[in-house]
Amino acid sequence: MLNDNSRKNEEEGIKALAKALRNGGTLLNIGCPVCSYPLIRINDKIYCKVCNSEVLIYKDEKDLPKEIRKALKKETPQKEDTHSAIKQSLEKKIENLRKRLDESDDPDEIMKLSKTIDKLLETLEKVD
Repeated sequence: MLNDNSRKNEEEGIKALAKALRNGGTLLNIGCPVCSYPLIRINDKIYCKVCNSEVLIYKDEKDLPKEIRKALKKETPQKEDTHSAIKQSLEKKIENLRKRLDESDDPDEIMKLSKTIDKLLETLEKVD
């Protein structure tokens, strides 16, 4: 439940949003990450008029500024640990299959091992 001050800020934000729309702003189908109200584009910048702040949107994590990427990695060590563990498992499996491939003379087995290694390498590339 919103208190009176929050409700007043919300009402002012909605009025500001309406005014920005009347002045040529474009309503986006993206919600604010803080309050979930629709964002608006004004002169190539995106704003949340309810939170009264500019919002930056990046299509891909690699497009983020370096310092933000670093901060995100520090905030999500579990994800990084899982990522690292998956990568190590894939590398270990690939190496084991490579050894079996070296030892094999059976054409069918060589084909199966090659296909499996190829799929694992594709997966490893996606993980990276």
